[in-house]
Amino acid sequence: MKEVSHVYSLTSEWLYDNVKQLGEGAEVIDGKLTVMPELAEGGFYFTQVSHGLSVVLLDLTFGKPIRIRRLASDNDLYIIHYDFSDEINLIYIDGIKHKIGYKANLGLGVIDNAIENIFQPIVGERIFAMRLLVSKDLLTNSIANTSLKNTNKRKIKGDKNTLFFYDHIDSESKVIMHAIKNKSFSDPAFEIYLQGVSLRLLANFIDRYSNLAQMLHHIPEKEVETLQLTKEYMLKNLLDGFPGVDVLAEMSGMSVTKYKTLFRKMFTTTPNHFFIRQKMILANELLKSENFNELSEVARKLNYTKISKFSSAYSQQFGRKPADDFLKSQF
Repeated sequence: MKEVSHVYSLTSEWLYDNVKQLGEGAEVIDGKLTVMPELAEGGFYFTQVSHGLSVVLLDLTFGKPIRIRRLASDNDLYIIHYDFSDEINLIYIDGIKHKIGYKANLGLGVIDNAIENIFQPIVGERIFAMRLLVSKDLLTNSIANTSLKNTNKRKIKGDKNTLFFYDHIDSESKVIMHAIKNKSFSDPAFEIYLQGVSLRLLANFIDRYSNLAQMLHHIPEKEVETLQLTKEYMLKNLLDGFPGVDVLAEMSGMSVTKYKTLFRKMFTTTPNHFFIRQKMILANELLKSENFNELSEVARKLNYTKISKFSSAYSQQFGRKPADDFLKSQF
């Protein structure tokens, strides 16, 4: 497997260091677009948007397996990663695997540039992702202004903090990204359009996470790993009922209070809500699988004794009834 490494910055110098590792034929066009014909169709586009904000748009399909290592840097950046790919890609942070992508329902990742990570895209599938490179001063000051306006109490801490967490991509951001997914790099107005999309995404992010001041933190590697293990445990047991916070906390070796606090910081939701959300995503897949004759069979498969409870949970997640998505078996 080919592995390349790079360091992000707000200016384009990093592109030229990166392209040397991408094989024969790789080049940077007009200081913006990087293509690598030996490795992938498409490319990635970089542009500066404003003071303290740049963007990288990845729109490519790899023909060979690759691991892209972003080296840690002290250049005071946050990376806001939106993965709108059709398949689930992997991000490794401190050696810990995180699934990310549109279908994973955890397509949004926020990572401190001081933390190294590895991006491992799916071979043969279109990768469509956008990364906002935001200076810490710009983001924290913007969040602080929004927080103070909303509460008059919240303040951004002045010490050096490390931030990373995952969440689903909200509907407004999906609409913004969907529009640019059909744009071509060769469009004369592409750069201006991308800059506009980036500003809209950042503004929406700031509005959505006006409590980000409370999320700036450093979670020790060992605790991140145990949180990840409990998350994976829930994902492997979606056909059962929610295991309970007490059980998950015991698995992690934390008190219930500490576990709930750190889980919410890392995944921006409670363990129970995370479990239900992922269970309903699985429900959606089962409903459309054409493997069941009756809706009640799907409900029982998911450990619901009453269809009404299943229907209520599904409706809260998707805004429609399970029957609306049910495809009956043809056999």
